[in-house]
Amino acid sequence: MPLAPHDAASPPISTRRTRIDSWKEIADYLGKGERTVKRWESERSLPIHHVPGRGHGSVYAFTAELDEWLLSESPRGQIASPEIYAASESGTGAKAFRVESSAQGPDAPLRRPLKARTAQFWRILSLAVLLVTGVLVFAYFLNRHNTGASLLRTSHEKTASSASTSDPERKLAHELYLRGRFEWNRRTPESLNRALDYFTQAIVHDPGDAQAYVGLADTYNLLREFSSMPENEAYKRAIAAAKKAIELDDSLAEAHRSLAFDEVWGNWDFEAAEREFQRAIELNPRDPLARLWFANAFAAPGWFPICLRETDRAQESDPASHAILADKGLMLFHAGQTQQGLELARQVEMTDPEFLSPHRYLAEMYMTLRDYPNFLRESERAAELSHDEVLRETTAAAKAGFRQDGERGLLQHLYVSQKRFYAEAKLPGTFLAITCAQLGKKDEALRLLREDYERHNAVFLMIRQNLILLTLNQEPGYQELLRKIRSPALDSPSRASSAGRDSATPSSGPSI
Repeated sequence: MPLAPHDAASPPISTRRTRIDSWKEIADYLGKGERTVKRWESERSLPIHHVPGRGHGSVYAFTAELDEWLLSESPRGQIASPEIYAASESGTGAKAFRVESSAQGPDAPLRRPLKARTAQFWRILSLAVLLVTGVLVFAYFLNRHNTGASLLRTSHEKTASSASTSDPERKLAHELYLRGRFEWNRRTPESLNRALDYFTQAIVHDPGDAQAYVGLADTYNLLREFSSMPENEAYKRAIAAAKKAIELDDSLAEAHRSLAFDEVWGNWDFEAAEREFQRAIELNPRDPLARLWFANAFAAPGWFPICLRETDRAQESDPASHAILADKGLMLFHAGQTQQGLELARQVEMTDPEFLSPHRYLAEMYMTLRDYPNFLRESERAAELSHDEVLRETTAAAKAGFRQDGERGLLQHLYVSQKRFYAEAKLPGTFLAITCAQLGKKDEALRLLREDYERHNAVFLMIRQNLILLTLNQEPGYQELLRKIRSPALDSPSRASSAGRDSATPSSGPSI
């Protein structure tokens, strides 16, 4: 690559006057034979010094003078490569780069050999590849951990660029989406994190892929249930992803379904959720998840007849789904069909022992029924499957208390352990309130529920369906809290029929 001619503004070739003795050393420094160097001295004024009194063969030269001569003798006052500046400063000069003629004769251009130029090219190319790779990797992991924020903050730019997405990129994005759905359906902490990766990669390859954004929203909805992701954070990200999916494709039923679920548990907006569920079912009447999620969402205001009907419809569309069967078991239990709910949850547990939901639901059922050995066993299994250290420690405390003093010891030890985690902001107040209600600490239970309401903790919406909290029903403070849940009331058969036609729970927050 040609350089600008050397002038007064250019850096000097060398600032050191290193002495070289003998024709051989001078020839080696210049990368030439001795005969060529001697000819350059006589014909082209190569700066050679002769030692006085020792004849023509005793010579010496200074590297700085040789470098200056090389520069002045190069064609048009140019040299082959800028690296010579750095090399001369380190004392290696022309010898390090083996400046040679590319043609015969003393006037041929001085150039580095092909091997050296090729090596330098690959060094530069390798550095460039490393730099680009580093930028891409950084961007990927930034998106991976901040998908709900960073990917969606740049949604307008990505949507604009999606118009130019190639067919191979779209095909790859869809393949990544399908892999994400496979992992999502497994419902384990590890598989959900893999799903999050796949959906994120799909969006990177095709920013206009609305389905990938739905996958992202659905994954956040499950992460708060099957892992330790805070619920409020999960719902915030899920809402952003679902709205982006609708922006990209308003006809996508699953996008409206996901947003509807999040409108209840994230925004506590039942009217908006009802509209979104109806839109989702209009677009795809046979979507079992739309029916199931409607049931789980509207169990909060106590729509149990409709919720059970919608759960049945979900089961008809997907009779092999363990998630639907487990949720139906809990729904039956909450609706007063205790034995049917227990049997269905146990059936799912036996069929799929690694599935978290039936263990968690059975733990709640057994606690309500005061079957403490089974409660402890199911709680231990749920903690193991979800990697929930808080649940693991509170269960261990309850188990130790039960060994010491039966029911009273279990509840007292559980209370102390849960209270510690609540003080550390690691446990919602509603769970501690349930234990307080069992211990007869009604005032403390109501205070904890009010604090969860003020903090907008999603588990607060459980108060109408948790059978232990219903023991507070006669307390004025409990009735006041119920009124704070601004949900539509089923005050007429016509509305119930309409909701069921166009559109049926959780123990530790809403389940899907």
